[in-house]
Amino acid sequence: MGFGGGGIKRNIADKHFSDCVRKSAKWHCQRCEKDYSDKHQGLQCSHFITRGNWAVRYDTSLALCAYCHNFVEGHPIEHTRLFTEHIGGEGELEKFLQRSECKGLAQHNRANVKAISTYYREESKRLDDELQKAKEGKPHDLRVYRYMRRT
Repeated sequence: MGFGGGGIKRNIADKHFSDCVRKSAKWHCQRCEKDYSDKHQGLQCSHFITRGNWAVRYDTSLALCAYCHNFVEGHPIEHTRLFTEHIGGEGELEKFLQRSECKGLAQHNRANVKAISTYYREESKRLDDELQKAKEGKPHDLRVYRYMRRT
């Protein structure tokens, strides 16, 4: 799970991915539902498995406030429950865990940070537009579409 990883250097792709995760949650903590629309820095991107795992570094994550982020990292059963609910159930969790073991995906992600950064920067811009639609009461899509390796 997300334990440890405090010494992992954050890169520009991490920034853009984090922005997408937090925008997708409409700047609300996905555990306590506190609104961080006016103070974005209070909402963190919580990875189920540490960012040190390059296979899933830019995969499904949660937007959590600092309190909830610390709480779930100290309570692995709650962390697993919350993440499993977010990802879409046990079957999706199993797929995620399988991806986390993929050495080829990890190598690809590590070697393509620039392309991943560009992808999530554009995805972040799309989410800005979708957030505006949501404010206007229009149909919107706030899912974060995962970067797919191009062959």
